[in-house]
Amino acid sequence: MEETVHDKFFDNFIVVTATISATDVLPEKAGIYAIYHAFDFLESNLSDYIDARIKNTVFKTKFSEEDNRSKFIVDTCGESVGLSQKMDQFIKAVSQPKERRILKNLLISCSIFQRPDYIGTANNLRDRFIQHLERDDGFFSKYGSSRPSDEFLFICFPCPKNISRELESLLIQLCQPKFNTQRS
Repeated sequence: MEETVHDKFFDNFIVVTATISATDVLPEKAGIYAIYHAFDFLESNLSDYIDARIKNTVFKTKFSEEDNRSKFIVDTCGESVGLSQKMDQFIKAVSQPKERRILKNLLISCSIFQRPDYIGTANNLRDRFIQHLERDDGFFSKYGSSRPSDEFLFICFPCPKNISRELESLLIQLCQPKFNTQRS
């Protein structure tokens, strides 16, 4: 199998924290974007915050039959799953402030390893970002109200307008973001 090295892979992306001060960094170009909830935890209590996030994120699915119809049901009240003992010990061992800060920054950077909360397209990425932050029908009014907007990452990829809609649709099908109502 041939190995491919993507030298300039991340050069095309712009990543900002979802705050109004990030507006100037975003291009006034067409493109696609994704919103992620950042893994942002207080440095002083990393282990407890990570454990609480895992307990609130993990859920069980169960299979049931009702009225001769089989279906899967997501059971969010299932047994919570916490940090493994080994991982809990590792995080607690990161006791120096400098090490905790490094781990915190690494977790924020690794937020893109999770499923995005939302994927969209825009004719103007900067304007769309502002709409999500400020309008009543924007992402943060609808879905981000449980957390401050600065705990979210806005990642955008400028691309030609004539393909951005199709690319958005394909990414929604592949990633299944939890807050998109559109599924294709």
